[in-house]
Amino acid sequence: MKHFIIIALAIILLGCDKKNPSEYILEEKDLVPEGIAYSKNKDVFYLTSVTKSKIIQVDRKSGKQNDFINEQEFGYSPGVGIYVDDERGLLHAIGGYYMIEDSLSSLYTFDVNTKKLLNRYDLDGKHFLNDMIQDKRGNIYLTDSKDASVYLLRYGSNVLELFFKSPEIEFPNGIAISDDDSKLYVASHPKGVRVIDIGTKSILNEPDSLGVSQGIDGLEFYKNHLYGIQNSKAGSPFNFRKLILNDAQNTIVRAEIIDSNPPNLDVPLTFCFTGNQAVVIGNSNLQHLNQETMVFKDSDSIFKTKLLVYEIE
Repeated sequence: MKHFIIIALAIILLGCDKKNPSEYILEEKDLVPEGIAYSKNKDVFYLTSVTKSKIIQVDRKSGKQNDFINEQEFGYSPGVGIYVDDERGLLHAIGGYYMIEDSLSSLYTFDVNTKKLLNRYDLDGKHFLNDMIQDKRGNIYLTDSKDASVYLLRYGSNVLELFFKSPEIEFPNGIAISDDDSKLYVASHPKGVRVIDIGTKSILNEPDSLGVSQGIDGLEFYKNHLYGIQNSKAGSPFNFRKLILNDAQNTIVRAEIIDSNPPNLDVPLTFCFTGNQAVVIGNSNLQHLNQETMVFKDSDSIFKTKLLVYEIE
């Protein structure tokens, strides 16, 4: 089967011409990918699957797709956050789902070259590891959506340790880190993006009362600002947005909409950067999944998932 990168039609949003995104069309419309990461060394995207409990890889140039690990291989459960450490040749992926009763929440670490499982770190059903980010030393910070906390896996350690816990980051989801490794940006569903000083473990900003950063899923720090997918803010359409930070990078001062609620942005989830391009899981098809039984309600009217590519200045 041939794979194409299709140039989409230009769209007009809020009276401004938007850039034309390219699209990678995924072969399995019931994949429901939740996490995406890019490997510069391999020149591929890695995506976790909620429905199929596996990880696939997509070649950036050709769009060719194949499994990195098979369904439920190594005991992998519904996939969420994923991160590639090109420097150390590692792929980290989170398995487990918050709506499955008593589901373990686990961080899996694979050798990206051999695809072998190197380690697995488990938390019980009171926790839901959701997303992660890595600092320059190889330490990994993970959001725990059930426990309003952030966990830390120090590089070389075999133990997940609690790094930060507070109702001020209630239901944390996406997470990012500043270029100097001094600040974490944690997307709390109701309170918006909170800025945590890593050294003092203190919150530097106030809760979001304007809604510009509430309901954020995927979150990335890029060129001194934040980018996020807003997909669960009441009254707001699905959108991909830029969150402008002040000079101190500790407060969001405003938001700019990059794209909002076209047919392709139908329950968007997370995204990753490759150079100056953002690659977004546009239509995840999550709305067609019974998240308690993990049964996907297929029909001919359901479109295949698209990865949308945006040029970011």
